[in-house]
Amino acid sequence: MKEAFRPQWPLLVGSLPAAASWFEPRECSPTLHDWMAFTDASPSTMVLYGMGGTGKTQLAANLATTVLATARSWTADSASDSDPRQDSPAASPMLSTDLVVWVTADSTEHIVGSYARAWRAVTGMGPSGDVDDEASRFLSWLTTTPRGWLMILDDVPDLGALRGWWPPNTASGRCVVTTRSSDTSWRTEHRARINVGLYSPVMSRRYLRRVLEQQGRERDAAELDRLAADLGHLPLALAQAAAYLCEDQSLTIAQYRALLADRTLLLADVLPDVSNLPDAQQHIVAAAWQVSLQRADELTPVGLARPLLLMLCLLDPHGVPAAMVTSPASVQYLTARLSGRHRAVSAHHVRQALRVLRRFSLVYPGLPGADERDDLIGMHQLIQRAVREASEPAELATSVRAAADSLQEAWPSGVDYADTVVGRSLVSCAEHLVAQDTAKALWHGGGPHSVLSLLGRQLQATGRREQGLRHYTSMLHTARRLLGHNHPETLFLRSDIAGLRAEAGDVAGAVAELRKVLVLQSRHLGEESPHALTTLNNLAHWRGGMGDYAGAVTEYDRLLVTLQKRGDLLDEADVLMTRRSRAYCMTQCGREAEALPELHSVVEGSKRVNGPRHPRTMVARNALASCLGRMGRNDEAAEILTSLLTDQRMVHGERHSEVLITRSNLAQQRARTGHIEDAVVELTQLVPLFMEVFGPHQVRTLTCRSLLAEWTWRAGREGSARAQMAEVVDDATRALGSDHHFTLEARLSLTRWSTGT
Repeated sequence: MKEAFRPQWPLLVGSLPAAASWFEPRECSPTLHDWMAFTDASPSTMVLYGMGGTGKTQLAANLATTVLATARSWTADSASDSDPRQDSPAASPMLSTDLVVWVTADSTEHIVGSYARAWRAVTGMGPSGDVDDEASRFLSWLTTTPRGWLMILDDVPDLGALRGWWPPNTASGRCVVTTRSSDTSWRTEHRARINVGLYSPVMSRRYLRRVLEQQGRERDAAELDRLAADLGHLPLALAQAAAYLCEDQSLTIAQYRALLADRTLLLADVLPDVSNLPDAQQHIVAAAWQVSLQRADELTPVGLARPLLLMLCLLDPHGVPAAMVTSPASVQYLTARLSGRHRAVSAHHVRQALRVLRRFSLVYPGLPGADERDDLIGMHQLIQRAVREASEPAELATSVRAAADSLQEAWPSGVDYADTVVGRSLVSCAEHLVAQDTAKALWHGGGPHSVLSLLGRQLQATGRREQGLRHYTSMLHTARRLLGHNHPETLFLRSDIAGLRAEAGDVAGAVAELRKVLVLQSRHLGEESPHALTTLNNLAHWRGGMGDYAGAVTEYDRLLVTLQKRGDLLDEADVLMTRRSRAYCMTQCGREAEALPELHSVVEGSKRVNGPRHPRTMVARNALASCLGRMGRNDEAAEILTSLLTDQRMVHGERHSEVLITRSNLAQQRARTGHIEDAVVELTQLVPLFMEVFGPHQVRTLTCRSLLAEWTWRAGREGSARAQMAEVVDDATRALGSDHHFTLEARLSLTRWSTGT
């Protein structure tokens, strides 16, 4: 009689992936191993999900290897020839697992084929020719066998691939699924989900240090941290970058980081070729997400996932406002990309496409907002780069313009900057978009896209003046090259840059440049052109900034006359703004009595034209309070400023430049009404904020510091006040020059305090 077939337990069916060098246990590793150790574990299936490259397969392989080694050791140590389960029926599954099946589960066909091979492995039968029948028999056997088993279903594309082919829920069996799909339908009574994310900074550093140390490479912790951040702490990218560094021993980490940052190079240029990938990897990191993107693009709404992802890959990886993605401009862009498919795209379709991208872990939810419009969408920076590199230049240029249009539509109307999560993300998205626009798609014959100007204004409003100057200088170079030296936009940019120079302390140089620009604008565009009028306004403003308030009033008079010539083109809002600036300068040169009724009129007019909380109206209210304060009507001034501060905080947020200025003015008015100590406390808190927002040597910051010194003096702390003012004088001399009006006034105060005069 033929002897019955008896497999050699424990048995492995399928090939486990090669173990990764310097495998890093993850936060979920103890959870997985504990789950395998419990006799009556529920749920019976663990679903490891996350974006491609996070190490889900390696986690599953590590678990399978540990289970096999433990089971083999336990079997070898058993002194009895009998079935160990008979002696210890309550043994842990980690010990009593007799069968481990590794399934490359990227399609239903592969899943069924693996089940059939497992059936033949446990029964010793030859192929029957009916793979589906063999697979079904294997699942039935799993249902009834007393033997412990572990099934690994690796890289399952979605739930549909397992429809009808799920391993059974039994007391003796466990199943691990790895997938990029984050669909919540994976979670059931018998299945739990674990999100496998990126390495932590500590894990990234430890991994890189171990790999490079083995090759005798440098392992400076700071450089390793910078490299890990450049790679977004993605395990697959870290492994491939480390392999590249080990292959090219002459390359320092700093030099390699420079290659990574070089936009003229592709990811494929700075990673090993396929033949040199570590740990038996099959693809470079750039290709890790192509299958997911292809699958996403095939799902309803068909064809939307890829163009939507392309637009997202141009923006801030840490958060894109959902309102921007579902804006009319975004919908129009996606509709155009689907031209010829005879379907219109709506915001609903865009939200559907976003959900599809989330399902495949190509994007992920960022910070949630107060409602869906404020939600943020995140995306890994290397996915962004891979998608950009796989796109045609013309396709990228179209997406750049669409992203700019969407940003413009999502920007809060009539507000310079809102210090909110969404407000900051809009600014950051604009910065990323400008950095990606290598083809200058944001420029056309008429000039730059308005999002470029929006970004510049926000950088100024939030105190990032160095970045603002770089931004405008880059725009000026582009304008000269694309539009010409005397194009309206080129000259307008020169005017803006002059203002930034003045903000940085070079007021005299800025005034000289503004005069040159005004001559060219008047010659080429006419003195009544909008650009010439803006430059004339800036010239008047900065003459006041030099302390020449009488000259500034003269320039504003000239501007008002020119505005009146425009007739039906007259913009009442512009006239009100000019009148307000003129009246403010009048208050600074002893003409408060004339300025006061004018400022009352401007405030009421601006409320009517712009609204009570419009930035221009609020600046006018501040100017009115300043005039009242100079006239000694400090209680009235403080009342106006208190109400104004509430409105500014509501519109701008806490750290906006206008909010800080109002707080400083209010502190001064309260001090003049006798609340000196309160003013000193407030100004002490304001100085570091001014230094952060405006810069340590900007006139506004120096003014706030001098006010603090002044009221400290009046509070009776003369020594401290003199020391503070001495520092102000030194800093003002270096930043503004010894002849600047502010420097002269500060030095005069210090001399007066020192001599007691």
